[in-house]
Amino acid sequence: MIGEIPLACSDELAAVEFLEKQRWGDTPACVKCGSVDVYKMKDAKTGERNRRYLWRCWDCKEQFTVRIGTVYEESRIELRHWCYAFWRAATSKKGVSALEIKRHCQISYRSALFLMTRIRFAMAPDPDAPKLKGTVELDEVYVGPRKPRYKGVSGPGRSTLKTPVFCAVERGGQLRRPPKAVMR
Repeated sequence: MIGEIPLACSDELAAVEFLEKQRWGDTPACVKCGSVDVYKMKDAKTGERNRRYLWRCWDCKEQFTVRIGTVYEESRIELRHWCYAFWRAATSKKGVSALEIKRHCQISYRSALFLMTRIRFAMAPDPDAPKLKGTVELDEVYVGPRKPRYKGVSGPGRSTLKTPVFCAVERGGQLRRPPKAVMR
């Protein structure tokens, strides 16, 4: 159900297995050489999966994890928090704030902001996408502070400057917006 939290958000092992399934399907592959001749590294004492969830390639002898080559590669944040943040970002109609992720995941605001910045980058549209064609609809809106309620009332932060937002959509196509650098 949409209202329920996915299982991958509750346990680190479940999150790792979920992300491995999403990335590789049924046949895991080495992220360095592309070989499918790999195996899960196991703990010598218990025989269970390695604590760092490592894989090893028989061909290039390199160790790797599901994190390599992704937005969560150089992060120490647990993958269950990444799964939760991705889930919230994908299912929220108006998006999700880093402060909300901080409260729900019990992590620092700095970590939540880092996490959400990476997720927004990963979810951004491809800049090499094909150009719009056919019937294209355009719209603009100005977003910003309202005019002062009373004339003559001004002070710090009482700007009437509004930010223009422009949007173009191809009929039956995808929404296009300018890159962030252009929007600022």
